[in-house]
Amino acid sequence: MNYDILKFITYKELNNKWDIKGHQLSKISSKYPIKKLENFIIERKDKIKLSDKPNEKFGILGISNEVGMFDAYEEYGKNIKQKYKIVAENYIAYNPYRVNVGSIGIKNKKLKNLYISPAYVVFSCKEQLLPEYLFILMKSSIFNKLVKENTTGSVRQTLSFSNLSKISIPIPSLEKQNNIVKKFYERLKEVSLMEEKGKKTEVEIENFLFEELKIKKFLNEDTNNSLLRVIKFNRMLKWDVRLNLNKISPKIMFNSEKYENISLTSVCKINPITKFSKEVNEITFLPMESVSEVYGEIETYKSGDVTKSKGYTKFQENDILWAKITPCMENGKCVIAKKLLNGYGYGSTEFHVFRVNEKIIPEYLYIFLRTKFLRNVAKCYFSGSVGQQRVGVEFLENLTIPILPIDSIDDKVLTQKKLVNKIFCEKEKIKYYYTEAKRIKNKANSDLENEIFM
Repeated sequence: MNYDILKFITYKELNNKWDIKGHQLSKISSKYPIKKLENFIIERKDKIKLSDKPNEKFGILGISNEVGMFDAYEEYGKNIKQKYKIVAENYIAYNPYRVNVGSIGIKNKKLKNLYISPAYVVFSCKEQLLPEYLFILMKSSIFNKLVKENTTGSVRQTLSFSNLSKISIPIPSLEKQNNIVKKFYERLKEVSLMEEKGKKTEVEIENFLFEELKIKKFLNEDTNNSLLRVIKFNRMLKWDVRLNLNKISPKIMFNSEKYENISLTSVCKINPITKFSKEVNEITFLPMESVSEVYGEIETYKSGDVTKSKGYTKFQENDILWAKITPCMENGKCVIAKKLLNGYGYGSTEFHVFRVNEKIIPEYLYIFLRTKFLRNVAKCYFSGSVGQQRVGVEFLENLTIPILPIDSIDDKVLTQKKLVNKIFCEKEKIKYYYTEAKRIKNKANSDLENEIFM
């Protein structure tokens, strides 16, 4: 009889763990000693009640699967109800619910903030294990497979510190760990170089837009601490003190000194009603993660049934979708809905929708909505609690933009199409730089795994 499809283990190996998943673990091989992490890591549970100092500002850390650990924001102690964990230099933290998608970070010297949500698992490494070595290993695809095999939970899979400790990894000598880390980060310098070129091009595009349209950039100053603030009636957004505290009003932020400035609501509808054609059954489904914050394009198309669209944001071909919630708004999740299945779609409720009329083309409005300048100003108009802050429709309804003719037979006339074509050509350069950065990074990760695992 052929037993190749069966896996046998001894009773001793069960270790009182009666579940299939726990005994179908992948075997890893390496030229280096393979040891359990429990002998090399220490969980850090130290917490501090920041609300004990209500008028003091505290720096909060965040973690994303793309950048790792970062300085997220500052907040007054009075607004932080929970006890937050302390993150010292070289500590590693991860989201136990999203570690499988790379939500892991390490505290380096560049990060200034000290505290992180108690939802994160925080730990440090003992002397025999370099934190940087473990961190880059935890971001590898092979380690991710080990993570998935060690998570628990029926619906929401979780990696506890206890289960992390049971994972075995190759642990070379400290000298070799250091060499591996050094070589890996040398390759990442090439990645950073490409990404910097992409960021520089983004800045150049924005400067070009403002220069061509003769728009003067305002500096946003913090006026919230002033005892008295005077504002012109025609610059008020509505009868709300909070919305009128900022120096830069959406009514003037894109004002051109050369071209006519018109209200955004005169050239488009914001959050219009979308009615699907009765003949249509299948349309595009667009969750937030389908929109690239790097390119401002739809990365992945999904299909959805019209009958399941209730409660979602509805849109149609050539509508512009603009993320209103933090951090998606700041990161630039804004896209023109193109190539939709049967011309319609539905998606995240965290999108504002713009539908242009005959006065402008969608690409022209898109280049304004995706500027870093607009996103920075929009942050000042956030409402809602920390972590769930959104830009309200009032900010967008009060925007004004310079208006150009859509097209012209006169080559000397600046038109919407000419401006858009120039900017979109430059955007292709950005795509090349980031694509190349991704290629180099993937090669670095592949070389890392080949060095450590056999």
